[in-house]
Amino acid sequence: MISVRSNFFLLPALFLLSLPVFGQLEGNPANWCRQGFFASESEEYQIARVRGSAKERAYFYDDARDDCPAGKGCVLTSYLIPEDEVLVSRIYNSDWGCVWYSPKKGSPTIGWISINRLDLLPGGINLLAQDWVGKWKYFDNSITISKGQDGELVVKGAALWRGLGDNVHMGELDHKAKPSGSILKLGENETSEYDCKATLRLVGKYLVASDNMNCGGVNVTFSGVYRKTVK
Repeated sequence: MISVRSNFFLLPALFLLSLPVFGQLEGNPANWCRQGFFASESEEYQIARVRGSAKERAYFYDDARDDCPAGKGCVLTSYLIPEDEVLVSRIYNSDWGCVWYSPKKGSPTIGWISINRLDLLPGGINLLAQDWVGKWKYFDNSITISKGQDGELVVKGAALWRGLGDNVHMGELDHKAKPSGSILKLGENETSEYDCKATLRLVGKYLVASDNMNCGGVNVTFSGVYRKTVK
């Protein structure tokens, strides 16, 4: 059972306002681990559980300075406890995992955690079409996946970007495609650089979505880590 601690909802402004690295995005510092890049920075995401003795805390570490996460003063107040489940995008310097933690309620926490505190779990195999099917949510964004014909999946999505005042931009997904293992590529055969293209990765109970920023109005993106809504 995943524990929820009150200080998880006091997310550092750095994680909320900045945009996310197994494949570090070109141009980003190697020690960055951030929410906005998380869903686009890796080709292989993995589930992990926090290990340790009962009530032992596994703290998150910052990336704000060049010497972080290992440097003095990089530790944050947010933490996990044993058996908490996280999604790992990459390993940095063999010592740190860039992780995404989604509590049952509230906003996710993203940051570095010592790899010594994580048990990496085997990836999903023998996925069925039914594993994809359902409505997935990430803040105001939603992706609904249903079964189509001949092994295809039908993907409908809606995304919002909220600016100041009444400034709201919208986006959508409307695709049919066949999954390849845990990956579903949308708009793969489109030829224009302005066409909407997105990649969905099914990792355990998480749907990791990334797009090319052409799936809606200015600043609209479907990129993020989605959870399936309860029926």
